[in-house]
Amino acid sequence: MSDDERRPLALSRRLPAKALRGARLALGAALDLFWPPVCPGCGAGREPGEPGLLCEGCRTELPLIGGPACRRCGVPLGPFESDHDGRWCADCGRMNLVFTRAATAGVHEGPLAEVIKAWKYAPRGSRAYLGRYLADLVAERLAAPDCPVRAGECDVIVPAPSHPARVRERGFDHTLELARHLGRRLGLPVERGSLVKLRATPRQAGLSRAERLENLAGAFAVRRPERLAGRRVLLVDDVITTAATTEECARALKAAGVREVWAAAVARATAGRVVRGKGAL
Repeated sequence: MSDDERRPLALSRRLPAKALRGARLALGAALDLFWPPVCPGCGAGREPGEPGLLCEGCRTELPLIGGPACRRCGVPLGPFESDHDGRWCADCGRMNLVFTRAATAGVHEGPLAEVIKAWKYAPRGSRAYLGRYLADLVAERLAAPDCPVRAGECDVIVPAPSHPARVRERGFDHTLELARHLGRRLGLPVERGSLVKLRATPRQAGLSRAERLENLAGAFAVRRPERLAGRRVLLVDDVITTAATTEECARALKAAGVREVWAAAVARATAGRVVRGKGAL
């Protein structure tokens, strides 16, 4: 079959998919008239056609990072928690981390934590919308003049991988989806499948940093090092808690010849140890 003969056939195969997407969007708009959407930050009902993803209250309380933050792990800096002239937090000043910079859009609490949770467990219809919103928050943070992670100096985005069993359980690869949305926003390529998680590790909730590092030791590897060697990688995750996952991923990337690892995430867990301001985009 010639290329000219194949072209109409390929076009005919795409049309039903486009028509189906259009029908889904129309149906979603119609349903909003009868069942107004709820705010993913607090669960409150919203008026049909109300702009934005969050209600006004959650937009006001969204715990975004707008002041000084640690260049190494992304945690907001309180007045007594800085080290090295305010460039690092006191913890990072005592550790020799493999990744060299990190930035997060906000603190993992309040409306931001609820939106992340809603996204990770959302039905497929609303998942992309929530994912784009979170990627936009990260992109806005990376564009801030005081942000230590400069997207324009990165070569490629790599998502922090989940084990395939966890992806099947959740129904989608959430960090890959976040990385794709962010890559489109920043104009950076996303390298899928090079950094992999070799074994399913126990859940990390409630573990200390030392326990998490032990839990994750040797859990990550790079399968196609030639695609990343010599490049500066932007490692993307949804939440940085103790930075143990970021550290172990960075260790595997550096072992594969990556020049430098910077990290970006939607939120940084702080366990109430910081003084910060609140604001909204």
